[in-house]
Amino acid sequence: MSQIEKILRFNRAFVEEKAYEKYHTTKYPSKKIAILTCMDTRLTELLPAALNVQNGDVKMIKNAGALITNPFGSVMRSLIVAIYELGVEEILVINHYDCGMQNLNVQALVDKMTARGVDPTQLALMQYLGVDMHRWLKGFENPCDSVRETVKTIRTHPLIPQDVAVYGFLMDPETGRLDAVTP
Repeated sequence: MSQIEKILRFNRAFVEEKAYEKYHTTKYPSKKIAILTCMDTRLTELLPAALNVQNGDVKMIKNAGALITNPFGSVMRSLIVAIYELGVEEILVINHYDCGMQNLNVQALVDKMTARGVDPTQLALMQYLGVDMHRWLKGFENPCDSVRETVKTIRTHPLIPQDVAVYGFLMDPETGRLDAVTP
């Protein structure tokens, strides 16, 4: 049985047994916080547990490296909607030590794409359309600097109100310890 089949079987039982009832909440985050964090699997349960975040407490936005690669991309859109439509008053940027985006070799990633069958002409087309793969996929050298840059991008964004507090942190993916990076 495939992993998808196992997930679907579990889901059917979850719904039939009404296991969802303990997760009922509203779409509004009760703590009025949005968290931008990394998609790292070690943080899936550790981050909420380490911060005492329960279902319905916060808006959680995850991507590779907790990065904002475009000030008018989907991450900023999500934060803007969270502020203006869902009542978010504070934003936490939480990356972590030992992040896979640190020192990411973009050329090696592009090489893996072609090895998996991506047509090199498609990569050339992306370049022609203005997508700089090395800029779009780049990671960072220093996680503290990365968090600071992301916090700065949010704080200085023309559509983010000045009364929204933005903080930056790094988490230890083994212990859940949170270290402040920005005030």
